[in-house]
This record gives sequence, C-alpha cells and structure tokens, in this order.
Amino acid sequence: MENANLLEIKNLTKSFGELNVLNGIDFTVMQGERIFVIGPSGSGKSTLLRCLNCMEDPTTGEIWFNGENLADLKVDINKHRRQIGMVFQQFNLFNNKTVLQNITLAPTYLRKKDQNKIKTANFFKKIANLFRKNKKELAPTISAKQITEEENERAMKLLKRIGLEDKANAYPSTLSGGQKQRIAIVRSLAMNPKVMLFDEPTSALDPEMVGEVLQLMKDVADEGMTMVVVTHEMGFAREAATRVLFMDEGLIKEDGTPEQVFDSPRDERLQEFLSKVL
Repeated sequence: MENANLLEIKNLTKSFGELNVLNGIDFTVMQGERIFVIGPSGSGKSTLLRCLNCMEDPTTGEIWFNGENLADLKVDINKHRRQIGMVFQQFNLFNNKTVLQNITLAPTYLRKKDQNKIKTANFFKKIANLFRKNKKELAPTISAKQITEEENERAMKLLKRIGLEDKANAYPSTLSGGQKQRIAIVRSLAMNPKVMLFDEPTSALDPEMVGEVLQLMKDVADEGMTMVVVTHEMGFAREAATRVLFMDEGLIKEDGTPEQVFDSPRDERLQEFLSKVL
C-alpha cells in the first residue's frame, strides 16, 4: 500500500536518570521513505533508533507500528521486532558462527518456532476432530530440515547479490570491515523487514571501505525499502534521502527534503552545523 504510515512517533522522550536525551520527538515514516537523521554527537540520534527498535524503552510517548503502540509494555515487541531490521556501527556479528550461520540463525529459529506452534495447534485439532461432524482443516506444515534448506538457499542468494558467496563458510574475524557491514545488512534483509534502521553504518569503517557499504544501502533503497538512517555522510544523505531530519538537544529542529535542509536551512543551529561538516 503506497504512502501508508509505517511508523508514527508521538511526543517521544527518553531520560537516563536526570539526563534528558530525547525531549519530545514527533514524526511519521511513510512506506518507501528514506529518512536520514543528521546532527551533532549527543543530539539523541542513536537513542531514537534504539527506541524505534525497542532496544530502549521510551520514558514517555508513543511509537505506532502495525497498528500497535510499541511503547506499551503490554505489546509483544518481539513479534514486531521481526519486521524492523537494525544495522549497527560495530556490525554485531557472532564471531563463533560462520557468515552463513549469522545470516540464517534468526529466520531459521523463528520459522521453526512458528512451525512448532502450528504442529501443536494441529495436534489439538486432531483430538477435537474426533468428536466433530464438521472436521476442522489442519494447517499445512513443513519439516525443520526443509526450513533449514530454504533459509540456506535464501542466504546464498543474498551473499551472491553482494559478491560474497565465497565467504559463506568463513568466520567474521577473517573479513574486512566493509565485508562485515555488508553481511550485517544482508542479515537484516534475510528477515524480510518492513523497515530498516541504520545507526551510523559507516562510522567504524576505513575510508576505502565506505563506498561498498553505501552502494549496498543505495541498492536496498532503490528497491523500495523503507529506511531510517543515522549518518555523518552528508553527501550520501543528500543523494539517497527522500527526507532529512536535523536533530539537536533531543529535538527535531528541521525536517525537509535534502534540497531544503542542505541548500536553504532555516534553523540557525543547522546552519552552524552544516558550515562545519560540508
């Protein structure tokens, strides 16, 4: 559904003790938008992403996704987190698992877990059907082996897409920073998320490795993925964003197209920030 509200953030605040990091954030993410968040260090950008992915509980406010408020402690955030991919600064790959295992671990586990629930439900249906005239149809199931094979096949297709299929059985310690980050992005894509969050994905990379990661992100964006990206890469933000948010002191000080934000900034703090980074 085009132009549907995918995420809606209302008056979001986050405090750590007496430190107020987010001071009332309001914005909406539409399906297919690529929102880039810029601003000085300490402005609350990364904390915002961590709240959106339910890694931090907001102090107050609402985060609406799939018709539910993720800030409500009664909501099953694990169900929604499946559809919100997250890519970190430091890759966060499992060093004791191969590249292939890193990519397939979560989707394989979750699909097997779902199948176990279906099989349990089918078991009780079978018992109930013994006493019914109108038998309830059993849900189709697949084997754990088939799930593993399917996820391995999907992972290999993703690795081939980024030219790293020969690294499937390698361990993260043998990869370059750029390769690790591309694997981290592919790992998120393997979950078929509705939206992907990127927290300064190139900040830990050597300069010569930045381009390959940005190119993959651009390819993902060009395919229509909804993205919220915290970045210091101003050129990339200008090129790839549909909207740019400028954050300072835990607030969104400016929200506009790349042309508006970079070429005609209204906020004085944004003008000062851009004068130092461009």
